Order: sequence, then C-alpha cells, then structure tokens
Amino acid sequence: MFHGVIRKTRVLSHIKSFSSAKNAVHMSQQTESIKMTEKCIKRLKELHEKSPEKILRISVEGGGCSGFQYLFSLDTETTEDDCVVEKEGAKILVDKDSMQYLEGAVLDFQSELIRSAFRVLKNPKAETGCSCGSSFSLKV
Repeated sequence: MFHGVIRKTRVLSHIKSFSSAKNAVHMSQQTESIKMTEKCIKRLKELHEKSPEKILRISVEGGGCSGFQYLFSLDTETTEDDCVVEKEGAKILVDKDSMQYLEGAVLDFQSELIRSAFRVLKNPKAETGCSCGSSFSLKV
C-alpha cells in the first residue's frame, strides 16, 4: 500500500498541466518520464501529419513470454486516467497504471526490411525481456 502512495507522488511530480477538454494529465519530457529518440519523434510527427486526430498509445498488460507485454495502438480518445507525454510536438498516451512500468524507458522507432515498429528500449523497470523486445519481466 505504501509503495502505491510513493508511485502516485512520483507520477504527479511530472505533471505539466491538465487538459480541461480531455482531462488527461500532461507530462513533460523529464528524467523519470518516457524518453523518445529522434527517430521516434520524427515518425510520430509523420503520423500526426497524416492523421492529426490519432495519437500513439502505449500500454503494459500481463502476458507475453516474459510476463508483461508492451502494446502499441493509435487512439483518437484520451481519458482522465491517461498521461500525455510530449517532446518537440510529438505526443504519446500512457494510462497511469502502465506508466509505473514505463517510467524512465526509451521509446524508439525502428525501420527494417521486414518490419517497421515502435519499440521500448532500455526500460529501467525491466529485468529481462524476450528476443523480439515485445515482452519483459519486472525487477524485483
């Protein structure tokens, strides 16, 4: 129980402003927030130009070969439970429950011959991950 109070305080320390229209919490690009690489920022801006109403959502759910998995989707709605992380005009949505597993992680966009995808790199909360990078286990 006490751990949850500390976590909530840490998340609230990153609040930049409240969105009155959407009730989402806005987070600036700070040390414990999610970081974005230049390739990630560039791709997010390209997606925004094509579909301005869509924002990349990252969530963490139980599953995958390592215990937890990253899920990426494009969303048109924010909720009061969402944190909006923004850097250089590029935005991502993360629900508050998922944010506790992603604080300090680096989000990248990788483009290869066989696929192009967003990936979470260097997650300080993850102890191990699978070879494809889509799932992880937590540090205890």
